[in-house]
Amino acid sequence: MFRALVYIFIIAVCSSCSEPSVSINALSEIDARNNYILKWEIFPEPDESATIDIFASYNDTTFPSTPTKSVRADDFISVVDNKPDSTRRMFFKIKFRNTSTGIISNRYFLMDSIQNFRDLGGYYTNTQKMVRWGMLYRSGTFSYMSAKDWTKLQRLGIKTIIDLRTKDVKDEFKGNNLDVENYVRIPIGKNGYQSISSKIMEDRFLRGDAIIFTQDMYRNFVENYRKEYAEFFNYLCNKNNYPIAFNCLLGKDQSGLAAYILLYILGVPVETAEEDYMLSNEFIKRPMFFKDADNMSESKQEAMTMISNVDLSNLRYGLSCIRKKYGSLDNYIEKELGMNHHKCELLRSILLY
Repeated sequence: MFRALVYIFIIAVCSSCSEPSVSINALSEIDARNNYILKWEIFPEPDESATIDIFASYNDTTFPSTPTKSVRADDFISVVDNKPDSTRRMFFKIKFRNTSTGIISNRYFLMDSIQNFRDLGGYYTNTQKMVRWGMLYRSGTFSYMSAKDWTKLQRLGIKTIIDLRTKDVKDEFKGNNLDVENYVRIPIGKNGYQSISSKIMEDRFLRGDAIIFTQDMYRNFVENYRKEYAEFFNYLCNKNNYPIAFNCLLGKDQSGLAAYILLYILGVPVETAEEDYMLSNEFIKRPMFFKDADNMSESKQEAMTMISNVDLSNLRYGLSCIRKKYGSLDNYIEKELGMNHHKCELLRSILLY
């Protein structure tokens, strides 16, 4: 009915056993005018006379007792105007008969010059808890952000920025423009994609080179940057640091591996964590990374696509390197990243509803 529900998968809970079981899949997006677009699927499909109730709030833990609006259930889409206070983020619940969704909000934020900025909230764990919205954001670099982007990020109240870009990257951004309390630099990797951009432009870096480069990069992450990832998780275990935004160049590799391990620790199903990893392909704008990308030769475009996209094979290769060297991902998390049972439980207490 609409694009795969990878933004947020809502598992609705029926409060009454007297009615047939109902499930609702729902998501929220935000348009350029700052209006929220809610989309849903209901099973079994509702009849033409059925309505759903939409509850809206500016607080993700408190919702009104009366619906903000009621619409036909078989419309499967509704727009909520955020003009009353467009500077604030909205959260929603949808109710159909006695079945309600969990908390819904937009995952992706459209930015002028920041790649791949999105919220890690809204995912369900295997125990049916939910990752809190507005606590943790993953992103590409903030180095070139516009004044409009600064304003959007300030409204999110971010206190800590953790910069995971490689060692060869100059620290153009120090966090001062955002008035964040903490700017933390944890370089992961020696040489990033900037080091090979000239090779691509000279046709000295082809598709096969990109595959080898990316696999070597992921193996390097897990084998040689354990202390850096451990430091990253130490910051996440301090509730006073939140809300946190962490980034690398495109928000897909160092950040992608970090986000996957984090979601794994929180108990989010592997399939969902992999879907989050793959979302980078939707939100990375290649022309922002390579100028005149559409006018490049076919070989250059192919190499560029390989290094600006994510592929599950790269993530799984990195995880296979972990299992080969450390026995299992659980061993790596506990012994190499220092995330023992107590710290994992602390992280869950901070980040789960």
